[in-house]
Amino acid sequence: MQGLNRNTHKRAGAGQGSRRGRWIRQIVGALLCVTLVSGPAVTAFALDKNQIVQMTRLGLDDRAIMGAIDSAGEGISLTSEDVEELRNQGVSDQVIEHLRRRGMIQGEETPVEEEGAGQEEEGPIGPAPAPAPAGGEDDWEREERERLEAERQAEIERRANELNEQREAEAERQAKLERAAGQLPRAAQQVRDGNNMAGARMYLEFLSYGPEEGSENWYEATFGLAKALYQQGILSGASTPLLEVLMAGADKPHFVEGFRMLGELSRRIGYKPPILEELTRFYVGDKNEKFQAEFNYYMGKFFYDYNRMDLALEYLDQVPASAKDYPESRYLAGVARLDPAVNDIPGALRNFEAAILAAEAAPGGNEDILEMGYLALARVFFEVGFFDVALFYYQKLPSQSSRHADAVFESAWSYFMKNDFKRALGTFHTLQSPYYSQRYYPDLYILESTVYLNLCMFPKSQRALGEFRARYLDQRPLLQSYLENTFEPEAYWQLMEDAYTPGKSAPIPELFTNAVLESLPFYNVHRVVRSLEAERNALKANISALGEFGQQVLERVEEQLELKIQEGGIIVQQRLTAVDQELENWELRSLQIEFDIDSEERQQLQQRLQNPDYEAPEVAEAGTTLMVVADDWQPWPFEGEYWLDEVASFRSQMRTECIEQ
Repeated sequence: MQGLNRNTHKRAGAGQGSRRGRWIRQIVGALLCVTLVSGPAVTAFALDKNQIVQMTRLGLDDRAIMGAIDSAGEGISLTSEDVEELRNQGVSDQVIEHLRRRGMIQGEETPVEEEGAGQEEEGPIGPAPAPAPAGGEDDWEREERERLEAERQAEIERRANELNEQREAEAERQAKLERAAGQLPRAAQQVRDGNNMAGARMYLEFLSYGPEEGSENWYEATFGLAKALYQQGILSGASTPLLEVLMAGADKPHFVEGFRMLGELSRRIGYKPPILEELTRFYVGDKNEKFQAEFNYYMGKFFYDYNRMDLALEYLDQVPASAKDYPESRYLAGVARLDPAVNDIPGALRNFEAAILAAEAAPGGNEDILEMGYLALARVFFEVGFFDVALFYYQKLPSQSSRHADAVFESAWSYFMKNDFKRALGTFHTLQSPYYSQRYYPDLYILESTVYLNLCMFPKSQRALGEFRARYLDQRPLLQSYLENTFEPEAYWQLMEDAYTPGKSAPIPELFTNAVLESLPFYNVHRVVRSLEAERNALKANISALGEFGQQVLERVEEQLELKIQEGGIIVQQRLTAVDQELENWELRSLQIEFDIDSEERQQLQQRLQNPDYEAPEVAEAGTTLMVVADDWQPWPFEGEYWLDEVASFRSQMRTECIEQ
């Protein structure tokens, strides 16, 4: 018989079992080796077909099984029916052939092997048979043999029992899974009826039994759980199952609805993990035009938020004019084109104009985009030096708008830059009205002082600097002390909470906390914090219905809330630090103006001494803004009252007091 080679004739799957199987085989092999080498007079122990089957089910290597057969001596006698049963139970042909060669199958003669047959090239197949006893075994040898055999048998039985328990547990799990799957339609109805927690509990029970991921029932249960939590306001809890639903593919039945839920999660709790970029791999061209527009706008906004303007424009430019988000898409595209990496100012202007026109045409109007579009156009034209055009767009903002103060303040800069001092002074007067008195505009007084200096009105210039010192510099030590002694982000967040909570007060003036309120990053974080707080309250009210899952989500929400508060606190700290630095810079500028006042005042005094009868000519200043005044307008002197619809209309009638050389 040709010798078997262990590298080419292994039983299928041998040597590929689990880690547990490998250590079982090592134990049995060690026991066999001890049996073979413990002494020259070891008597063979009994082995039957059931044990051969058990060793096969344990995943033992064929060589180990054949070694156990050899160690058992001549005590095995099998019928042809036994052999057939061994095959049915998975015992390999190599092991059965070994039994045949050893003469352990009834009715078959032991084959005569040629010299060298039955041996591998590298040595024997398994351990050699135990030597015949030479006078019998002593008591110690017999006890050791019996102990090892008992341990081996116990291990086989333990493993068999473990496998049986696993099979029973799996059968029980499958039964529970099938029962829970039968309840999925009822769970869906509960969610449709608004009984979100009842439906969520049923979905969670089904998912706890470990259904196959990607199966139809798994998909329905995962989406149902996400929808139930979303409708209950538990948005962080909905995010994980919702992400799994979306990543299952755009061809799935709930992709469109899930994507729209994602948009709300992004807006309300800032949920936009980087993995959402994977959504761009999906084909959505088979969806309706409305959804395609929503998809392109969302992905464009996603890349915009991650400052990847090239990809943002790729998606934003695909939003059609008929889409609900078209005005927003044009505005964002305009801002993206102003990014230094793109630097397309003409394209940005076209986008802002398109955003304004679309906002005006939108049903009910779109005031936010309309105002932001006007401001964007005004700021672009200001930066390129077209101050009259910038002023035209600044004046488009209504006086009731929350952005009106910024528009008026930036208009003051425009008038100042074009030397239209009459309108500049009128604008300064507007910004000192009660409507804007708590706004953080420290450079307002520096501009005013500079204008008076240019008009040679030195006492008024000094007075403006005095107001700057009283309003800002005198209160700066309180800000500096707070910054020097406060380090934790949570403390900065609490500062803002206390500043605007009735009955509480902040350790720094409201003028400085208002500078933080005007920060867009702070506004965005504050909005997310409030949403997370509402979600935490919703979770606590329903924690019993969600069980362990609810507790996990609650912990995650509290962790996200803590992180957002820390992020917000850092924003507050950075903004207050910037305010302190700005005040230092404006203080240096005020000192320079004081020096210029002294110098110009001496020079003007010399000019007046030389020209005592000089009178300034009554001519229009070169920088006066071009404007058309309607017939029904009439000048009205300021009598100490401010009217909201008139605050942007103040003009100064002051003439320069400078003496020309």
